Amino acid sequence: MPHSSSDIHVPSASNWLGHPAAAALRLGGAALVLLALGMMWASRIVFPGNTYVSGLGAAGEITSVAFNVSLAMVALGGAASAVGLWGMRSGRGLFGAWAVSTSLLAASAMFGVGAAVPCSTGCPIPLSPGAAPQDLVHTTAAVLGFALAGVAIIQTLRFGRVYAVLAVPSLVLVIAAASAGGILSLAGVATGLGGWLELIATTSALLWLTAVSLATQHRITTAAVLGRSMADSQTPHAARPIGWTGGAPHLHLLG
Repeated sequence: MPHSSSDIHVPSASNWLGHPAAAALRLGGAALVLLALGMMWASRIVFPGNTYVSGLGAAGEITSVAFNVSLAMVALGGAASAVGLWGMRSGRGLFGAWAVSTSLLAASAMFGVGAAVPCSTGCPIPLSPGAAPQDLVHTTAAVLGFALAGVAIIQTLRFGRVYAVLAVPSLVLVIAAASAGGILSLAGVATGLGGWLELIATTSALLWLTAVSLATQHRITTAAVLGRSMADSQTPHAARPIGWTGGAPHLHLLG
């Protein structure tokens, strides 16, 4: 099969990426992330008044349990997707020095910390008057989680055209919306707008992860089907053992 100059360095389809367990992790992780995203939006809709995303899980809020569970689901789903995508890397440039799964696992760990350590009531800015130590832990984890998710998105830019199409709008939204929301939060103004911008950035990042998992699964499935079709066409029917299905080719995820 012809392939672009920006191949992803991955194992063959007969190894991890083509394994049923990897497919289950990719698809299961994507489903869990989508469910968590729905819970986040439901929490924001029922929340009385304006708040930032982290404020939905603050102690004493009516949405705290639902939001923190959804954040934990993001961590679990992101980790599952990362393991299911294990081995994918561009191998080029600064961000090609490590696999995208490494960035996703680190981001998932940070979101897990954020779920386990919610901010205090009102979710004050860390180190400000009235802020508790947990606010510093939660905010730091959230910021690092977003930053690592951004790194993961950047890493897929060289995976090919399809991945770039998915990455570019997500990266723009994550950087623009999250930055604007963060600035408004620090300034202590336009809480309503800042909160919605943060939620948009979160939504964009989670939809990107889901799309990458599904796009990868589609390409792996297509490669396997094409490999079996090629093997069938090249092997005389009478010479095939009973139950023979053909071999899987070395996998290239094309742009």
